[in-house]
Amino acid sequence: MNFELTEEQQLIGQSARDFAKEYLEPIAVELDHTGNFPKAAVKALAAHDFLGLLLSGTFGGAEAGFVSYAEVVETLSRFAPAVASIVNNHTVAAYAIQQWGTDEQKKQYLPGMAKGEILGATAVYEHGPTPGVGANALVALKQDGGYILNGKKAFVRNAGEAGVYVVFATTDPALGAKALTAFLVKAETAGMKVGAKAETMGLKGCPVADITFENVVIPESALLGAASEGTVIVTKLLSIASVAEAAQTVGIGQAAVQHAAAYAKQRVQFGKPVATLQAIQTLLAEVASDCHLARLGVRNAALLIEEGKPFEVEAAMVKSFLVRLGSKMLIDTCQVEGGFGYSEFMPLPRMFRDIAGTNLLDAPGDFPEKLIAASIA
Repeated sequence: MNFELTEEQQLIGQSARDFAKEYLEPIAVELDHTGNFPKAAVKALAAHDFLGLLLSGTFGGAEAGFVSYAEVVETLSRFAPAVASIVNNHTVAAYAIQQWGTDEQKKQYLPGMAKGEILGATAVYEHGPTPGVGANALVALKQDGGYILNGKKAFVRNAGEAGVYVVFATTDPALGAKALTAFLVKAETAGMKVGAKAETMGLKGCPVADITFENVVIPESALLGAASEGTVIVTKLLSIASVAEAAQTVGIGQAAVQHAAAYAKQRVQFGKPVATLQAIQTLLAEVASDCHLARLGVRNAALLIEEGKPFEVEAAMVKSFLVRLGSKMLIDTCQVEGGFGYSEFMPLPRMFRDIAGTNLLDAPGDFPEKLIAASIA
């Protein structure tokens, strides 16, 4: 398997680097301080075709493929991981509609999502142990001509900014997650209320909030896929998200090691740059090696997705690998920069907070290990 990028993929990656330098680097610090949704950056992403990378040309998408998409996510994450997170959640929602939507649903949403006129989001999690279980579980009861939704979804990213939500609800409270079903719910739907934005540790600028559903009536045409197919859909979406988030982690780690390496060449101790010290070289080499190996794992999983092959185990592996090594990469680079690296006027603390978010906000903690263990012959 060849992990070298094609000429087209390299050009897309270069386009993402140029975009990030122009639009994201100038706002990264302010974004971390204010947490305001970066509307201008998202509008620019749409204008540069970064919101429709995985979508068919029929709907105005770029049809770039998942390898190119992972390259773009990694690159955006080197500059502003929160913006990459906004793109990830939008793209996962668009992917769900393209894969499981009806022709009418695709025509209704995908052209606007490719143009950035409609931002997407997914509402998977709840405050119970698993979707469909617990006092606040979102329940979709069948009625004439459609469904009525009651309950709450938790930790929804792009909440309050999205125009359409891919929402998972159980259609039978007695069955819980076994009756999980996916729906497309418009942001303006009566009875759907976005709660206060959560104050997250990192990835600030990508809004996170709970959403309450009170007697929300949706038509039969809002059903995404078949009834009770929600578990199949959400499992696939979480695997897709795992690969994209792994690319985010690689991007943050790469930015950290590059900053630390540049600092080590400038910082002089005992009459010479600290970059000449073996201990510093070891720390930098380990982080660079981790990024390189993780990038190969991401590209492997991305290529499997692109070719329509089973990829869930590989997605779980890169997720598990980077959950363990993501924070370590930031600890090691911070050690290179010493007390200065620990200071808030340097970028590493911000990167540390952001890398935690890419590892914690999606996919249950035991998701990668269970899937990997089950695959071992």
